Amino acid sequence: SMFTTPREAGMLLRRLREDAGLSQSALADRAGVSRRWLIEFENGKPSVDMSKVLDCFAVFGAGFDVVTRREES
Repeated sequence: SMFTTPREAGMLLRRLREDAGLSQSALADRAGVSRRWLIEFENGKPSVDMSKVLDCFAVFGAGFDVVTRREES
């Protein structure tokens, strides 16, 4: 799944969490983040703490691939 905005990233994380049957509290505990931070991230609040974002996705064995898009002329 691809995302290009913090909102889309939060929606993807929520989908992974729900598919795994985890509550927000359970994921927050596993990822080492606060439940409040997780709620805000899932709701699309831009986060400057990339390490927390990576920790949350890592719970599901997920990481990031950077895809560059070049304009075709």
